[in-house]
Amino acid sequence: MPWWHYRFLVNLDRTDRHGPAEVLVAYLRTAGFTVDAGDSPGEYVVTACQNDPMPLRPRVSLPDDLIMEYLDELERTPGATGGLTALSITEVHLEEALSAGVEYRPTTAVGVRRRRGGVEFFWERLAAPPAPEYDAPPEDLEWRADRP
Repeated sequence: MPWWHYRFLVNLDRTDRHGPAEVLVAYLRTAGFTVDAGDSPGEYVVTACQNDPMPLRPRVSLPDDLIMEYLDELERTPGATGGLTALSITEVHLEEALSAGVEYRPTTAVGVRRRRGGVEFFWERLAAPPAPEYDAPPEDLEWRADRP
């Protein structure tokens, strides 16, 4: 059985034991995110990054059963973690999702979920704004890759 199935240590004094979801949330808090508990177990809301409010308040979904299944699967997939542990690569993915696109296409939800019978990591963002409309080129123009 993988090591994260057992409760493990997370804080500096090594006295409290936590599961992988709590470890991931503690990592996000250490990285500067303000993370609050959500309405249901395994659900969290990020309200700020480096003390700057996050107006969309992204949802982080880390239900215990799904995160353990996801970490197991990730650990068994050759080359998926690039030499890191499954937990540490998941920490990196969560931090990247929450810090990327704060201004442009901000994250609305991230975490793990069940889909099509399996567990997957997901990252939802606001839709991209429509491309600016430029004047359409005249129909008689033609693109040629070779020189004239």
